Amino acid sequence: MQGSQKRYPITFANMLIFGVSLCAVVLIGVVFVLQQQGMHSWFTQTTQKTLSEKSQYISHRIEMYLDKPRLAGILLSHLDSVADNISSPTMEKELQHVLEEDFAGQESISRIGIASPNGQYIAFQRHPVSGKVFLIKNTPADTQRVTVYRGANEHSGVANSVDSFNVYSRPWYIRAQSSSSPFWTKSYYHMVANDGQVIGYRMPVRQKNNAFSGVIFADIYTSVLNDYLVKLAPTSDSTLLLVDEKQQIIASSKSSWRAKRNDIVQGENAKLSTVSVFPRLNALLQDASWGTNSSRKVSQQGKNYYVLTHPVRDESKLLGWTLVIITPESLPSGMLKHTDARIFLSLAALIVLFVLAFIIMVRQFSRPLNRLVEKTRLLGQQPWEPAGNQRLYPEIAVLEEELSSTSSFISGMIGEQKKRIENDNATGLLTRAGLFNEPTLYSNRNLMLMIRVTNFRDVRSTLGHTHSQRFIKFFADQIVQLSPDGSIFCRYSEDLFIVVFPEHNERKDLDTYWDQLSSLFQGTPDSRERTDAEGRTYIYTGQAGAALATLSEETITDCMMNAGLALQQGRLGANGECVLFTPEMRETELNNIKLHQALREDLQNDGFHLVMQPIVSLDNARTFSEGECLIRWNSPTLGFVPPDKFIGLAERTGMITDLGRWIIEEACRQLAAFIARGAPEDFKLHINISAVQFQQSDFSDHLLNCMLQNGLMNKNICLEITESVLLQNSNRVIETLSYLRRLGLSVAIDDFGSGYSSLSYLHQLPFDCLKIDRGFVNGLMDDKKSEAVISSVIMLSQRFGVPLVAEGIETLEMGLKLREMGCEKAQGYYYGRPQPFENWIPLDGVVGL
Repeated sequence: MQGSQKRYPITFANMLIFGVSLCAVVLIGVVFVLQQQGMHSWFTQTTQKTLSEKSQYISHRIEMYLDKPRLAGILLSHLDSVADNISSPTMEKELQHVLEEDFAGQESISRIGIASPNGQYIAFQRHPVSGKVFLIKNTPADTQRVTVYRGANEHSGVANSVDSFNVYSRPWYIRAQSSSSPFWTKSYYHMVANDGQVIGYRMPVRQKNNAFSGVIFADIYTSVLNDYLVKLAPTSDSTLLLVDEKQQIIASSKSSWRAKRNDIVQGENAKLSTVSVFPRLNALLQDASWGTNSSRKVSQQGKNYYVLTHPVRDESKLLGWTLVIITPESLPSGMLKHTDARIFLSLAALIVLFVLAFIIMVRQFSRPLNRLVEKTRLLGQQPWEPAGNQRLYPEIAVLEEELSSTSSFISGMIGEQKKRIENDNATGLLTRAGLFNEPTLYSNRNLMLMIRVTNFRDVRSTLGHTHSQRFIKFFADQIVQLSPDGSIFCRYSEDLFIVVFPEHNERKDLDTYWDQLSSLFQGTPDSRERTDAEGRTYIYTGQAGAALATLSEETITDCMMNAGLALQQGRLGANGECVLFTPEMRETELNNIKLHQALREDLQNDGFHLVMQPIVSLDNARTFSEGECLIRWNSPTLGFVPPDKFIGLAERTGMITDLGRWIIEEACRQLAAFIARGAPEDFKLHINISAVQFQQSDFSDHLLNCMLQNGLMNKNICLEITESVLLQNSNRVIETLSYLRRLGLSVAIDDFGSGYSSLSYLHQLPFDCLKIDRGFVNGLMDDKKSEAVISSVIMLSQRFGVPLVAEGIETLEMGLKLREMGCEKAQGYYYGRPQPFENWIPLDGVVGL
């Protein structure tokens, strides 16, 4: 974090300028002190050490240079039968290629060639000055005559020829015939191309049977080696010598230490000058350690010299030469010792100028760098502005280019990330974030539709992720096609979509749009089954909620919540239904929140109580021996809350489990006390069991334990279940009900006829009583359809041999008519309102009304 960083009080550029200025002042002071005191000894040691390290480097370079003939021999060593192909064009091309390509340059090998056992000779030579390559060879017909051509082939013209050239008489050839190892020749003048002294490397070639097959040779001009030493000299005044084991000078960077032209004997008997030939050189090298590393200081004729020797070995360890470096003493101490005040002032002025130049360069470097730092703060947020025509240092220019590239890369990544965030990968529609950033969202729009595909999760769980992705993609394509142009589409969550329609709309427009979109959910096979381009068929179920309000940045969130609230108001299990939001829905949800809080508090503080409503026989409605247990809630904050308001909330929030356990425990306790006060021992109490409660694994054990603890008989309890229980794992429901009925408990199906699945389970469901929904009973007196339904249910109960209980009886006429129709039992306000257990007073085992 920026706040935790520790910063220097000045910038790096200012610190650098200050440091260099301080160093310049110190340097001037040191120079002055050194001038006064002298550091001759220290500089002497430093120079000797530096020259010693330099000699190792030079020796290594010379050894690499002298290793080139060996490497050339290796490149040609595959020619194990030279005699068979020495005259072939391929052999010439290969020799020429090695000299011109593999060892190009005037400082490389001067001559390379092959001599065969039959006396043939072929070579390519590079001129030491012009660098031009020319061919030298004899012919199989005349091996005694060697021709020197002007160029690299026979068509270039003849430059010279040598008669009586006998390869067999050459000492190096004679030695190669009896040797298997490479060797170096002494320095000599080549009789064919007599333009300089050379040293040669010879590599005998033998076949697999060890038969002699010829000689590969590579030569180096001594003059070329001399020039190479000149380039390697540490200083222009230094002298480099290559001396062999006999102290003969092979090469020298100074012409004064080379053999005189009139003393040179040409041909195979060429001689080299020894060190002793040069008295001054001999004096300098007196007592030198040949072939070993040594460094010493020598005085000669009033001058001081540093003399270093270093062994020189080729890679094959065939040479035993010594590198000699002679350097005159030319040190800063000597210069300082003889300088006067003017020289010192000149040096000080140079240092000051250097410091000023350094300050200018630092400023020119730091200013564009600081501007670059300022620009990096907006990296990726806006297009990178180039530096223009301003001249920059390469480092700053490279940094500018890299930051520009990085800015483009970051902008691209941000764009890609924004696309991933704002566009759903599966459907291509906008995401929630993309919807908020859609620029046309607030352009005169006031209708939002939220659609939920209710069977998406079932499809995913059953058919897998891949199929569900195709399933939802096809749905998204369909709503795009069915919606008007200009609509905005968003996949809000995995099964939830939002459609924002264009322009200003009214309620009738919503009906028009939904007529199109609801075709995806309609019940006819032609409309519900959708087939994609690959022939896959999809079936969709779903609901929608709509909000009709002007969309703006301030209202968009509320509109989404309102559409979601409207979607929640859809009937459970309803398909293809669209609900328009009304303010009452929000008020209802706010009340539900308050209701939820109060429900939790009163459940923990015993804020509920039970009442009982009698169930009478229509043949004798003056007494009753069974009743339905009902829960009542008088909230300290909300007042009386009807069960139809808080039971559903308890089921949605999961609180029905604790509430249901309390009902069972309290009902058993109240019933036991009721029987103890004189009620019939076989009094049957109906207890309503919710679908959520029935799914608890310990439901049966808890119920039976409560009955046992209160001394009740199993026949005292009748469990009332609705059709929603049957929809939750029907096999397990039937198994549990059958188990409880075998133990003597009764089962009643409550609100029979209000659902759509009762008949599908009725033939296999164990039950002892049917209770018809009060909605049908209320229309009994004036609705023939209700009368027909009740008549059918009565007939159905008679066929199953169980009684039918009609709920909601409020008049004598309703009771009489039900009795005439064959209904056995009834329940309603006419016979008795729900009252606390203690309000019902039994007498001699009978409970009267």
